[in-house]
Amino acid sequence: MPRPPKWLRAGVMAVLVASSAAALVACGASTSPTASTSATHRLADCRSQWKDVGDSVLGMDQDTNPSALADRWTSVIATVAYYRSSGSVKDCRARVDGQIKAVTALRQFSQQLRPYDMTYQLGQVEAAIDLYLHDPLPAPVRDDSGRKVEPPTKDAVSAAMKTLTDNAAQANAELEPGWQETSSVDLTDVSALTKTMQDLDFLAQDSPHWRACEEALQVLVAAIRAQEGLSGSGSTTGSTTPSAAPSASPTS
Repeated sequence: MPRPPKWLRAGVMAVLVASSAAALVACGASTSPTASTSATHRLADCRSQWKDVGDSVLGMDQDTNPSALADRWTSVIATVAYYRSSGSVKDCRARVDGQIKAVTALRQFSQQLRPYDMTYQLGQVEAAIDLYLHDPLPAPVRDDSGRKVEPPTKDAVSAAMKTLTDNAAQANAELEPGWQETSSVDLTDVSALTKTMQDLDFLAQDSPHWRACEEALQVLVAAIRAQEGLSGSGSTTGSTTPSAAPSASPTS
Protein backbone atom coordinates (compact mmCIF):
# COMPACT_ATOMS: atom_id res chain seq x y z
CA MET A 1 0.00 0.00 0.00
CA PRO A 2 1.49 3.37 -0.93
CA ARG A 3 2.46 5.64 1.98
CA PRO A 4 0.53 8.93 2.33
CA PRO A 5 2.42 12.00 1.30
CA LYS A 6 4.38 13.93 3.91
CA TRP A 7 2.03 16.86 3.92
CA LEU A 8 -0.88 14.56 4.85
CA ARG A 9 1.11 12.84 7.59
CA ALA A 10 2.06 16.23 9.02
CA GLY A 11 -1.58 17.34 9.00
CA VAL A 12 -2.73 14.20 10.85
CA MET A 13 -0.06 14.73 13.55
CA ALA A 14 -1.12 18.34 14.02
CA VAL A 15 -4.74 17.24 14.51
CA LEU A 16 -3.67 14.60 17.07
CA VAL A 17 -1.54 17.11 19.02
CA ALA A 18 -4.38 19.64 19.07
CA SER A 19 -6.86 17.00 20.22
CA SER A 20 -4.56 15.90 23.04
CA ALA A 21 -4.07 19.49 24.20
CA ALA A 22 -7.80 20.11 24.14
CA ALA A 23 -8.39 16.96 26.19
CA LEU A 24 -5.85 18.04 28.78
CA VAL A 25 -7.41 21.49 29.04
CA ALA A 26 -10.85 19.95 29.39
CA CYS A 27 -9.57 17.59 32.06
CA GLY A 28 -8.09 20.46 34.07
CA ALA A 29 -11.24 22.49 33.71
CA SER A 30 -13.33 19.66 35.12
CA THR A 31 -11.40 19.53 38.46
CA SER A 32 -10.83 23.25 39.05
CA PRO A 33 -14.44 24.15 39.95
CA THR A 34 -14.57 21.31 42.50
CA ALA A 35 -11.47 22.55 44.32
CA SER A 36 -12.73 26.11 44.18
CA THR A 37 -16.14 25.10 45.56
CA SER A 38 -14.54 23.20 48.46
CA ALA A 39 -12.40 26.20 49.41
CA THR A 40 -15.44 28.47 49.22
CA HIS A 41 -17.40 26.17 51.52
CA ARG A 42 -14.55 26.04 54.05
CA LEU A 43 -14.30 29.82 54.07
CA ALA A 44 -18.05 30.20 54.49
CA ASP A 45 -18.07 27.70 57.36
CA CYS A 46 -15.17 29.49 59.07
CA ARG A 47 -16.87 32.87 58.78
CA SER A 48 -20.10 31.36 60.10
CA GLN A 49 -18.28 30.14 63.20
CA TRP A 50 -16.81 33.59 63.81
CA LYS A 51 -20.26 35.13 63.28
CA ASP A 52 -21.63 32.94 66.07
CA VAL A 53 -18.87 34.12 68.39
CA GLY A 54 -19.50 37.72 67.37
CA ASP A 55 -23.23 37.41 68.03
CA SER A 56 -22.51 36.05 71.51
CA VAL A 57 -20.57 39.18 72.52
CA LEU A 58 -22.69 41.75 70.71
CA GLY A 59 -23.15 44.87 72.84
CA MET A 60 -20.81 43.73 75.62
CA ASP A 61 -18.72 46.85 75.04
CA GLN A 62 -21.68 49.16 75.72
CA ASP A 63 -22.07 48.58 79.48
CA THR A 64 -20.54 51.56 81.30
CA ASN A 65 -20.35 49.91 84.74
CA PRO A 66 -16.70 49.26 85.68
CA SER A 67 -17.33 45.58 86.37
CA ALA A 68 -18.51 45.17 82.77
CA LEU A 69 -14.91 45.58 81.49
CA ALA A 70 -16.11 47.34 78.34
CA ASP A 71 -12.60 48.12 77.06
CA ARG A 72 -11.65 44.46 77.21
CA TRP A 73 -14.81 43.54 75.31
CA THR A 74 -13.96 46.16 72.68
CA SER A 75 -10.70 44.31 72.05
CA VAL A 76 -12.50 40.94 71.86
CA ILE A 77 -15.09 42.28 69.43
CA ALA A 78 -12.37 43.76 67.20
CA THR A 79 -10.51 40.43 67.15
CA VAL A 80 -13.65 38.54 66.19
CA ALA A 81 -14.45 41.06 63.44
CA TYR A 82 -10.95 40.67 62.01
CA TYR A 83 -11.18 36.88 61.74
CA ARG A 84 -14.75 37.01 60.52
CA SER A 85 -13.70 39.13 57.53
CA SER A 86 -10.41 37.29 56.93
CA GLY A 87 -9.95 35.27 53.77
CA SER A 88 -7.87 32.65 55.58
CA VAL A 89 -9.27 29.40 56.95
CA LYS A 90 -6.00 28.13 58.41
CA ASP A 91 -6.50 26.69 61.92
CA CYS A 92 -10.00 28.15 61.93
CA ARG A 93 -11.51 25.73 64.46
CA ALA A 94 -8.56 26.07 66.83
CA ARG A 95 -8.70 29.87 66.66
CA VAL A 96 -12.45 29.90 67.27
CA ASP A 97 -12.12 27.53 70.24
CA GLY A 98 -9.36 29.69 71.69
CA GLN A 99 -11.51 32.80 71.37
CA ILE A 100 -14.49 31.08 72.99
CA LYS A 101 -12.30 30.17 75.98
CA ALA A 102 -11.15 33.79 76.25
CA VAL A 103 -14.75 35.03 76.09
CA THR A 104 -15.82 32.58 78.80
CA ALA A 105 -12.95 33.63 81.07
CA LEU A 106 -13.81 37.30 80.62
CA ARG A 107 -17.49 36.67 81.42
CA GLN A 108 -16.57 34.79 84.58
CA PHE A 109 -14.17 37.51 85.69
CA SER A 110 -16.83 40.17 85.15
CA GLN A 111 -19.25 38.21 87.32
CA GLN A 112 -16.64 38.05 90.08
CA LEU A 113 -16.41 41.85 90.00
CA ARG A 114 -20.16 42.51 90.13
CA PRO A 115 -20.51 42.48 93.95
CA TYR A 116 -18.02 45.35 94.20
CA ASP A 117 -19.71 47.47 91.53
CA MET A 118 -22.28 49.62 93.31
CA THR A 119 -23.68 51.34 90.22
CA TYR A 120 -24.33 47.88 88.80
CA GLN A 121 -25.98 46.82 92.08
CA LEU A 122 -28.20 49.89 91.99
CA GLY A 123 -29.40 49.00 88.51
CA GLN A 124 -30.08 45.43 89.62
CA VAL A 125 -32.40 46.31 92.51
CA GLU A 126 -34.20 49.44 91.26
CA ALA A 127 -37.17 47.80 89.54
CA ALA A 128 -37.83 45.26 92.32
CA ILE A 129 -37.58 47.90 95.05
CA ASP A 130 -39.96 50.18 93.16
CA LEU A 131 -42.53 47.36 93.21
CA TYR A 132 -41.85 46.69 96.89
CA LEU A 133 -42.54 50.30 97.80
CA HIS A 134 -45.78 50.47 95.79
CA ASP A 135 -47.22 47.04 96.61
CA PRO A 136 -48.60 45.91 99.98
CA LEU A 137 -45.92 44.55 102.30
CA PRO A 138 -45.34 40.83 101.77
CA ALA A 139 -46.38 38.41 104.48
CA PRO A 140 -43.79 37.30 107.04
CA VAL A 141 -41.84 34.15 106.18
CA ARG A 142 -40.15 31.54 108.36
CA ASP A 143 -36.44 30.91 108.22
CA ASP A 144 -34.72 27.52 108.36
CA SER A 145 -35.17 27.36 112.14
CA GLY A 146 -38.89 28.11 111.89
CA ARG A 147 -38.58 31.62 113.25
CA LYS A 148 -40.92 34.19 111.75
CA VAL A 149 -39.10 36.86 109.76
CA GLU A 150 -40.87 40.16 109.19
CA PRO A 151 -40.25 41.99 105.89
CA PRO A 152 -38.32 45.27 106.08
CA THR A 153 -40.53 48.32 106.55
CA LYS A 154 -41.08 50.61 103.60
CA ASP A 155 -39.39 53.44 105.49
CA ALA A 156 -36.28 51.31 105.99
CA VAL A 157 -36.27 50.26 102.35
CA SER A 158 -36.75 53.85 101.15
CA ALA A 159 -33.86 55.01 103.31
CA ALA A 160 -31.63 52.18 102.08
CA MET A 161 -32.47 52.93 98.47
CA LYS A 162 -31.59 56.59 98.98
CA THR A 163 -28.28 55.63 100.57
CA LEU A 164 -27.37 53.35 97.68
CA THR A 165 -28.43 55.92 95.09
CA ASP A 166 -26.50 58.74 96.78
CA ASN A 167 -23.30 56.76 97.32
CA ALA A 168 -22.96 54.28 94.45
CA ALA A 169 -21.03 56.50 92.04
CA GLN A 170 -18.64 57.74 94.73
CA ALA A 171 -18.10 54.19 95.97
CA ASN A 172 -17.03 53.10 92.49
CA ALA A 173 -14.79 56.16 92.18
CA GLU A 174 -12.99 55.22 95.40
CA LEU A 175 -12.30 51.78 93.92
CA GLU A 176 -10.79 53.27 90.76
CA PRO A 177 -7.23 51.92 91.30
CA GLY A 178 -8.73 48.46 91.61
CA TRP A 179 -10.81 48.88 88.47
CA GLN A 180 -7.64 49.88 86.64
CA GLU A 181 -6.05 46.59 87.65
CA THR A 182 -9.03 44.62 86.39
CA SER A 183 -8.77 46.24 82.97
CA SER A 184 -5.38 44.72 82.23
CA VAL A 185 -4.81 41.69 84.49
CA ASP A 186 -3.89 38.47 82.70
CA LEU A 187 -6.92 36.18 83.07
CA THR A 188 -4.72 33.08 82.73
CA ASP A 189 -2.50 34.09 85.67
CA VAL A 190 -4.15 32.77 88.84
CA SER A 191 -1.76 34.61 91.17
CA ALA A 192 -2.33 37.93 89.39
CA LEU A 193 -6.10 37.43 89.48
CA THR A 194 -6.03 36.64 93.19
CA LYS A 195 -3.99 39.76 93.92
CA THR A 196 -6.33 41.91 91.82
CA MET A 197 -9.38 40.68 93.74
CA GLN A 198 -7.62 41.19 97.07
CA ASP A 199 -6.63 44.74 96.13
CA LEU A 200 -10.20 45.52 95.07
CA ASP A 201 -11.57 44.12 98.32
CA PHE A 202 -9.09 46.15 100.36
CA LEU A 203 -10.17 49.34 98.61
CA ALA A 204 -13.83 48.46 99.18
CA GLN A 205 -13.38 47.87 102.89
CA ASP A 206 -11.45 51.14 103.16
CA SER A 207 -14.17 53.14 101.36
CA PRO A 208 -16.87 54.73 103.57
CA HIS A 209 -19.16 55.18 100.58
CA TRP A 210 -18.78 51.54 99.56
CA ARG A 211 -19.48 50.31 103.09
CA ALA A 212 -22.58 52.51 103.25
CA CYS A 213 -23.79 50.98 99.99
CA GLU A 214 -23.10 47.49 101.28
CA GLU A 215 -25.17 48.10 104.42
CA ALA A 216 -28.00 49.54 102.33
CA LEU A 217 -27.94 46.49 100.07
CA GLN A 218 -28.45 44.25 103.10
CA VAL A 219 -31.85 45.86 103.60
CA LEU A 220 -32.73 45.97 99.91
CA VAL A 221 -31.85 42.33 99.27
CA ALA A 222 -33.83 41.29 102.35
CA ALA A 223 -36.84 43.18 100.96
CA ILE A 224 -36.54 41.52 97.56
CA ARG A 225 -36.25 38.10 99.14
CA ALA A 226 -39.28 38.76 101.32
CA GLN A 227 -41.15 39.78 98.19
CA GLU A 228 -40.20 36.43 96.67
CA GLY A 229 -41.32 34.53 99.77
CA LEU A 230 -37.76 33.84 100.91
CA SER A 231 -36.05 34.60 104.20
CA GLY A 232 -32.63 36.01 104.98
CA SER A 233 -30.48 38.51 103.10
CA GLY A 234 -28.63 36.33 100.60
CA SER A 235 -28.07 37.02 96.92
CA THR A 236 -31.21 37.54 94.87
CA THR A 237 -29.70 35.66 91.96
CA GLY A 238 -27.72 32.96 93.68
CA SER A 239 -24.53 33.86 91.78
CA THR A 240 -21.22 33.10 93.39
CA THR A 241 -19.37 36.05 94.87
CA PRO A 242 -15.57 36.39 94.85
CA SER A 243 -13.64 34.58 97.55
CA ALA A 244 -12.24 37.93 98.59
CA ALA A 245 -15.67 39.55 98.89
CA PRO A 246 -16.99 40.80 102.22
CA SER A 247 -18.94 38.35 104.35
CA ALA A 248 -22.15 40.27 103.70
CA SER A 249 -22.27 39.94 99.95
CA PRO A 250 -24.16 42.33 97.66
CA THR A 251 -26.22 40.85 94.87
CA SER A 252 -24.28 39.37 91.98
